[in-house]
Amino acid sequence: MQGGSATAHLPAMPQRMQRLDWVDALKGLAILAVVAGHIWTRGPLRDAIYAVHMPLFFILSGYTARFVPWGKLLARCAIGLLLPFVIFSALLLAADFWIEGERGMLPIFATWEQGIWTILFETARTRGPFTILWFIPSLIIARLIWNALLMGGRRADSRRLMLVMLAIYALSIVAHHLGWASPFGLLAVPGAVLMMWVGALWHDWGQAGRRQTMLLGAMALAAFIVPLPVNMKMGNLGWLSLSLFTAAAATIMLAGLVRRLPPLLMAPLVWLGSASMVIMYLHVAFAHYLAPYASRAILFAIAVAVPMLIHRLLRLSPVTRLILLGEKSSSLNPIGLGLTNARNR
Repeated sequence: MQGGSATAHLPAMPQRMQRLDWVDALKGLAILAVVAGHIWTRGPLRDAIYAVHMPLFFILSGYTARFVPWGKLLARCAIGLLLPFVIFSALLLAADFWIEGERGMLPIFATWEQGIWTILFETARTRGPFTILWFIPSLIIARLIWNALLMGGRRADSRRLMLVMLAIYALSIVAHHLGWASPFGLLAVPGAVLMMWVGALWHDWGQAGRRQTMLLGAMALAAFIVPLPVNMKMGNLGWLSLSLFTAAAATIMLAGLVRRLPPLLMAPLVWLGSASMVIMYLHVAFAHYLAPYASRAILFAIAVAVPMLIHRLLRLSPVTRLILLGEKSSSLNPIGLGLTNARNR
């Protein structure tokens, strides 16, 4: 899909900002699905969400990713993703010890050492407020692998890269069935790289024709009517990996719908997308600790609204923008890293 045609309906604005507004908006829609999937944990709604939501983030990462010189990419990963991951993980650990202590309950981890070890080296066993922490390490590793695959100007549809993807697909099956641990979210990495490749193909091949659009629409509809849930945290890519195709189709169709939204409706989704990293880190904590005291609908509202407010407050200080949002300057914002503000790339 070409950038200019994607935003022809939007008011005049700098082309660099205009081109990726829809990416932030789609991330905003996806983070709402992430929150809903962690609150309504059973039933058809949950299955439909799990068929699409996490693959969508990796597909968007592949769509926006370009080869970046290694020094710059490592700096961007360290500042944009790793530093906030370390700080938020520590804050979540401290909050769990304090909140559960105040409630007279046992914390999820008996000690700080056990918590740190599980978060880093036994990612598949994380639960409660920590359940989402597999995502950032796997995203960093997948982005580094994808950068290596893009070296030399290699196209996503090159024969060599397709053979590599076939090998990575085989690795994803082995990892899911034989993998016994997931240090740094490694179980999710093969599937994440595959999804980045799908995003890159989507970008390079451009806008689908009428027949392709009809096929994508049918597959996307199937993803929601007869969902094939994906559990990327465990390396599970769904039944016969068909979820890879339905998730890709659903992402492309949702992108088409989002790109056609009027600015009045797109703006709040863009705002949600810009806050998606903070919402990702904090939403499960609010749902987890407040679950005994509120309905699911209220939990959903709190788990979205309060992290958004926190994101707004964090942007007020250069220190919190650096250590919790990973923003040192616009030149250091990660390229194609999934949760960062696309308009700043």
